[in-house]
Amino acid sequence: MTEQKGDSMRNERVLYISIWTIAVLLPIILEFWEYINNSAFDWHPVVRWWKGLFPLVIIFLLHNHILMPHLLKKGRIWYYGISICAVLLTYGALSYTIDDSRPDHRKEQHSPPPPRFDGPDFRPPMPFQEPPKRPVPERKPHFMVTLPMLFRIVLALLTIGVNAAISLSFSYRREQDDRKELEKFKLQEELKYLKQQISPHFFMNVLNNIHEMADEDVVKAQDMILELSQLMRYVLYESENGATDLSSEARFISSYVGLMKMRYLEDIVKVNLELPDETSANLRVPPLLFISFIENAFKHGVSYLNDTEINIKLYEMNGKVMFCCDNTVPEKPAGSKKEGGVGLANVRRRLDLLYGNDYSLKISEEEQRYSVTLVIPGI
Repeated sequence: MTEQKGDSMRNERVLYISIWTIAVLLPIILEFWEYINNSAFDWHPVVRWWKGLFPLVIIFLLHNHILMPHLLKKGRIWYYGISICAVLLTYGALSYTIDDSRPDHRKEQHSPPPPRFDGPDFRPPMPFQEPPKRPVPERKPHFMVTLPMLFRIVLALLTIGVNAAISLSFSYRREQDDRKELEKFKLQEELKYLKQQISPHFFMNVLNNIHEMADEDVVKAQDMILELSQLMRYVLYESENGATDLSSEARFISSYVGLMKMRYLEDIVKVNLELPDETSANLRVPPLLFISFIENAFKHGVSYLNDTEINIKLYEMNGKVMFCCDNTVPEKPAGSKKEGGVGLANVRRRLDLLYGNDYSLKISEEEQRYSVTLVIPGI
């Protein structure tokens, strides 16, 4: 987040430097073009341009480093508007003072020409005639908005507007990036919490199975403990990553199903497991995503009174991962309550967070059959 914010501020500064560099070099480029065409380079218009540009740079620095961050971006709109008006009035007054101190060459006052003593229309002055009065020059008003001053104020207002547009645009983009980063962090924390819920839930079911097996067959219980150690290694290390390769997840499913088959007789519980022999190296899936469906199949689908069948299939097709699990549903005694758990709810929430709408989960619950079909894209 800090790197992205630093890059955004750096890009904003580079944009400002580029704009002012072009503004400084523009009169030199124009005069150089005149020099090529007319073989004459005049520095006077360049210096005059720079003198007019200097107060605009001061206004930009004042607006960008003081008025924008301390007033506008903090919601002090009234103070910001008053400050802008004060800056423009001050700049206009200074411009008028500078213009007023310069000699006005546009309205030169010429003295009347001396009388001519030749020509047909010459008439000698009458005796005791008063000399002609010179016209009194018009007095300049104390303050008057001139066209150059108005032009400078418009340039100052344009400088402030462009600066505000660029700064607000970059600030909005930084806020959007920060918001996305915060949402991403929240999603990661929620996913981490969901995985922490899955692991205890998973180990609780396996340990219950081992406890039941210890009363029936101690040797099998010991073998199940060894298998459980392999599963724990996967859960502790692989599940810490955001994704694992499909082959590792397939081996984990195979170990878990083998652990469950130790508990049940093959003639009572028939398990069909199909896993891919080879998988794409770049195809990765979230760890412990399918185990909740398999747990439910063994927990709610096994019956010692009737034959039980569990079919598990995992394969890849066209860059997507397909998972299918279906099992028979035994008849439950009247009045029995449906057991709940966190497994399926966590899986749904993880799928929503990881894929949004880019996945397909179909659960079919019939009277004697329960099936799950999940299609996800590879990470």
